[in-house]
Amino acid sequence: MYTNFKKSLGQNFLKDEHYIQKIVDCVHYDDISNFLEIGPGDGQLSEKIIQLNQPIKLIEIDQNLNQILNSRFSKYKNVDVINDDVLKLDLKLLSNSNTIILGNLPYNISSQIIFKVLESNIEYKYAIFLIQKELADRFIPKENKSTKLSLQSNYFADLEKIFDIPPDAFYPVPKVNSTLVKITPNRKKYNLTEYNKLKAILSACFANPRKQLASPLKKIFPSMPSFSFSLTNRPEDLALDHYFEILSKYEK
Repeated sequence: MYTNFKKSLGQNFLKDEHYIQKIVDCVHYDDISNFLEIGPGDGQLSEKIIQLNQPIKLIEIDQNLNQILNSRFSKYKNVDVINDDVLKLDLKLLSNSNTIILGNLPYNISSQIIFKVLESNIEYKYAIFLIQKELADRFIPKENKSTKLSLQSNYFADLEKIFDIPPDAFYPVPKVNSTLVKITPNRKKYNLTEYNKLKAILSACFANPRKQLASPLKKIFPSMPSFSFSLTNRPEDLALDHYFEILSKYEK
């Protein structure tokens, strides 16, 4: 077992065979599918995915792990190990409409990687990521509630929780639970100008999330227009369509 872990890279490897197989069982693919795994670590999940006999690219920033992966999978012709930082890569060169993206994401940069995928305007079939449960709850909050992360990500994709994984399934053992989430794109391309304006409105509204919406909207609108929702609501009470309504009236 690999033991030279780097805290700076947020490395916690999934070691429990039961949960590794559960993840593989969630992967629905066909003859034209290909895989892109982010942060494969020492290749425990990769080994299972490779057995599906589809092309797979492994992106690993750690040079030591890169050498382990190259040695472990050298006999497979359909495996490409890439030693690089996923946040700096052009994902358009690595993904297409048949790509399934996987990853046990480092806790410290999970949201950055997710938004890298979402904002890169790439084509992909869907993504399955293992992330900290607390972060998963922010991306996928309770019914009829929203967070800035959930609204921003829902601009691009539909997100769902699949199952939780306890700390003792990992090595080193983290102090938190993890959640497997599935991300399915809901649009092929997005309007960058519209998205940036939406982000600005979300930032303004969620700057003080416990305050009623009347407070931040007064700063956006010199003269307050009428809305389909009550200004006594808090930012978490509104759905994405409501924020598009704010954006539409702002642009007028």
